[in-house]
Amino acid sequence: MAVKVNLKNSRNKVVLDENTVEKLKQDKYLKTINFFDNLREHSSGYAFFQKNWKQKDGAYRNETIYLHKYICEKLIKKPNSKVRWFVRFINGNTLDCSMKNLEWSTFSNLVRNTRKIKNSTGYRGVVKQGRKFYSYIYVNRKGIPLGSFNTAAEAAAAYNKKSKELFGVTNTLNIISKTPKAVAKVAPKAKAKIVAKKVVAKKVVAKKAVAKKAVTKKAVTKKVVAKAKGKGKKK
Repeated sequence: MAVKVNLKNSRNKVVLDENTVEKLKQDKYLKTINFFDNLREHSSGYAFFQKNWKQKDGAYRNETIYLHKYICEKLIKKPNSKVRWFVRFINGNTLDCSMKNLEWSTFSNLVRNTRKIKNSTGYRGVVKQGRKFYSYIYVNRKGIPLGSFNTAAEAAAAYNKKSKELFGVTNTLNIISKTPKAVAKVAPKAKAKIVAKKVVAKKVVAKKAVAKKAVTKKAVTKKVVAKAKGKGKKK
């Protein structure tokens, strides 16, 4: 049965299994620090306990306990491997600390199951070089080139295909929109420069038009004057 536990600094609640709550409440150390009464929501979305303990010398010792990590360390067996293990939220909800939503994960698996993309093309595994878009995928920290393409969407599709072949369906697959994505948003300063250049270009064109008109008018005036003088001589 699911239990919702209050957080001291947030209206949100953290979800736990009833059995997990009972086991944690029986933990002697957690009792001494009033763990459940001081659970907070971290800026990253995690439920955590944090307190500064005053030492005998007057200094303070900071203690931070992340709920999801504590549960995994105490209640979920870690795989027998020398690689570094991380805790993964299976459904992506960092406040769902139920046993079915927590698992030990390698870093590569953790990355493959997140949708966060820090890429100017808007697609994972896609970079723009010159006029072409290049697709890459990493396996065991080694980059594998998948080819060059005319559009970011084509490169993203190539990444998706290879990712499915290697890892199956994960959260890292690109969601490819039908409309082309902008390669990068124009920064305000850059945009201002572009606008300024256009304004200057328009002024230059306008000045040239005025100058041309003045030259034409001057030429016409000269012709009229010359014609008038010619008529005067004939008389």
